[in-house]
Amino acid sequence: MFINPKIGIQEGWLKNVDEKNIQPNAIDITADQIWKVAQHDADITTKRHRNRNEVSIGDKGAWNLYQGVYDFASVSYVEVPEGMVGWLRTRSTLNRNGILVHSGLYDSGFKGPICGMMYNMVGGNVYIMPGTPVAQFVIARSDSEGIYSGGYNVAEGENWFNKKG
Repeated sequence: MFINPKIGIQEGWLKNVDEKNIQPNAIDITADQIWKVAQHDADITTKRHRNRNEVSIGDKGAWNLYQGVYDFASVSYVEVPEGMVGWLRTRSTLNRNGILVHSGLYDSGFKGPICGMMYNMVGGNVYIMPGTPVAQFVIARSDSEGIYSGGYNVAEGENWFNKKG
């Protein structure tokens, strides 16, 4: 069962959420920083990720995303409680324009900003203004087997790829 997004905010699981981004079943998640994923080998066994280059805001006041893969971060922060799970779904407007958004599950115990990957699947440029909702974050009940305590947990204001310490 999906959890009412206002409950997540009231309980303190979701932080830095603009009231206008509360939808009936999910929270609209904005792109507040974007990085282009570099084309080189990744080593999944050691979690050595591909390099990322921050995308600058262009003359139109927007990011110009060419065909490819992009990492994005939102200012929205989540602390998934035990017995809950979260995930991102692509917003329909992006989906209809060949942009897919994906992330892994936000397991019980995860603490960090809501981030994901954007895939520009079609040729041509896509312009996205900073703060544009690109995905929806859903929380549901889960019969969890423990809680997440991995290396992607970070404090509010940090990202897993630039965390302090």
